[in-house]
Amino acid sequence: MDNDQVTLLGFWASPVAMRVRIALAEKGVKFEYKEQSMRNKSALLLEMNPVHKKIPVLIHNGKPICESLVIVQYIDEMWKQSPLLPSDPYERTRSMFWADFVDQKIYDMKRNMMWKTRGDEQEAAKKDFIDSLKLLEVELGDKPYFGGETLGYVDVALVPFYCWFHAYETIANFSIEARCPKLIGWCKRCMQKESVSKSLADPHKIYSYAMKLRKIYRLSDQSLGFVDVANVSMEAKCPKLIGWRKRCMQKESVQASCRPPQDLQLCDEVEEDTSAFRASMMFPV
Repeated sequence: MDNDQVTLLGFWASPVAMRVRIALAEKGVKFEYKEQSMRNKSALLLEMNPVHKKIPVLIHNGKPICESLVIVQYIDEMWKQSPLLPSDPYERTRSMFWADFVDQKIYDMKRNMMWKTRGDEQEAAKKDFIDSLKLLEVELGDKPYFGGETLGYVDVALVPFYCWFHAYETIANFSIEARCPKLIGWCKRCMQKESVSKSLADPHKIYSYAMKLRKIYRLSDQSLGFVDVANVSMEAKCPKLIGWRKRCMQKESVQASCRPPQDLQLCDEVEEDTSAFRASMMFPV
């Protein structure tokens, strides 16, 4: 299998794309990484994932595999060294259950905690988030990894979110380590593995990225839709929309929320961030 051609289509801040990087690194599989734009989706991405048109996509000898947990399972079955899933059918299904739990709880809850709620709603989202992490702590038990003595399927599913924890804590004003010390200990243990540390994004870059997206998204609390606000930032590229923009700017909600044009960065960057935000809300699992 030395002649295998392996390509990963991903986005740098996507935790689900990081899963695939970790799995490939654990297996020692060499691959080509192609960063994807969430605004101008490449012809390759659209060809390889015509259904969802989202990352991550693994291309193995020209054949696409989509959805991160499916990809990780494929990698585990294709390259037998350093197995991630247990061979025992019962333990295997347990691993799949907890990996799905990560998607259903940890991934989905972080959206509510960071993007959709404030005040009492955000506090409730934080509680649900911590409660879910505590359940994962119980499942971890005294094992060094969810996979036992070695990194396993659930570890790969969960650990990419660690690089987002700093953003969660700072934006939502709470401490994960204070409530879930065992889980943070597990995170730090995982980070000692090169396959993990080299696959995860810098937490401070993630925080900056999250803050930029949050500033954009918070505008959607107004009566105008998110697409309307995104399009206001595209005035320079869409002169026919100037009249529409002026009508929008007559609304106090828009005037109070939009910065002066001279303070904005290039429209391309704002549009890229807006599109990337949409992707961050819809990272395929």
